[in-house]
Amino acid sequence: MSIAKLLEKWSKVRPNSYLIPGVMTYEQARDRVARLASKIPERGVVAHFMFNSAESVLSYIAGFWAGTKVVAIDPLTSAEDLRFILEDSSPDMILVDQETLSREKEVLKDFKAVIPSFEGEVKERPEEYNDNTPGLSYYYAGIAGRTMEVIHSGSRVEFNDRVLYESIGLSRISTILTVPIAHVLGNSVLGVTLEAGGQLIPVKKFDPVQASEMINTNNVNFLATVPMVYDSLIERGHGLQSLEVCISTAAPLFPNTVKGFKEKFGKDIIQQYGFTEGLVLTLQPRDITGIITIGKPLKHVDIKVVMEDGKDAMPGEVGELWAKAPWLMLGYKDTKENDRVWYNGWLKTGDLVSIDERGLLFFKGVKKRMLKYKGYPIFPRDLESILLTHPAVEKAEVVGEDAGNLGQEPVAKVTLRKKVSEQELLDYVNSKVAFYKKLKRIYIVNKLE
Repeated sequence: MSIAKLLEKWSKVRPNSYLIPGVMTYEQARDRVARLASKIPERGVVAHFMFNSAESVLSYIAGFWAGTKVVAIDPLTSAEDLRFILEDSSPDMILVDQETLSREKEVLKDFKAVIPSFEGEVKERPEEYNDNTPGLSYYYAGIAGRTMEVIHSGSRVEFNDRVLYESIGLSRISTILTVPIAHVLGNSVLGVTLEAGGQLIPVKKFDPVQASEMINTNNVNFLATVPMVYDSLIERGHGLQSLEVCISTAAPLFPNTVKGFKEKFGKDIIQQYGFTEGLVLTLQPRDITGIITIGKPLKHVDIKVVMEDGKDAMPGEVGELWAKAPWLMLGYKDTKENDRVWYNGWLKTGDLVSIDERGLLFFKGVKKRMLKYKGYPIFPRDLESILLTHPAVEKAEVVGEDAGNLGQEPVAKVTLRKKVSEQELLDYVNSKVAFYKKLKRIYIVNKLE
């Protein structure tokens, strides 16, 4: 199975039902996806580098229809970050929109970048994936803590979507896509929608007033997004009576967000937990509310909490979460890194948790070197590497400073070989990275520990 096979299924079962409300039925979506897939090199590598839109959703599915390995690239990726991903993944084709093409034309001119066309010949049937066929890759290697390819099976990704959909407990899914489809969260929202034969509204830039109108007008019943979206809905949203399941993920959820959303809309927020290498692994049961928990393992997921001394943690003790699941990554492209994160079939997540007598998991922090800002992962090693290419920098250390519900802002401490201003170093780094990775401050120090 793959998400392309799901589209094919519903185009036959519910051809006139809308995939994108008022814009495109399943039959129309299937036709356009099949036409684009005919232009994509079969079993090749295609990069998806587009902002959320109807065209972006179709282009993403078309990569699976063609049986390719889809390289999912956040549309805000820029400059050296983008070049590294493209040179490392060597795509046969990059699917872009006008905005990404214009903004990154200097990088993209060295590759085959194409604005999708949904006309022409039809590739009648989607290609098949087996469990070990690479079908999707990300460049957020959270456990390893650096930008590196994480490779997934196309069929295993769909299996994760299926189990998550069954665990959510809604037969009908109508939702909005508030985060880039290139994220694990964005992919799972699309996947859950396709499992249900439901409706999806792509949102390019989130605005709480507009989002509220979409939710109210389209009878949206499912929302899975990041905590800052819920905060903005508390501040400026309205209505939302149709929502039945509200999931928060990708960043820490604070009690004031849960309390504020409940007070304003009468809705509970529950959490799911996942990450690039493992996809979605846990979900908070809908009948357990009023506490901040990442829930219990999904069906087919085995977990254990391991202490520093290698012993299993007792209830209430904090340790590293280890997991087994049939949809974990196939591995890193950098095979040397695989030995560091796997142990006898267990994936060592780098996340610290505790578990109580009910089997509920509680997130307690991270062992790995990764920051989260506005739901985006930031790897200090990436920023340190850029700083160290500046001729004035001797040593560099990037850490996170508290930014409230936004997460942690990246800041750097550096020692120098020769005099340079903090602003020059900020400009040097920030011209090379996406907005969410930009350093907020640089501290010049005499020595680093």
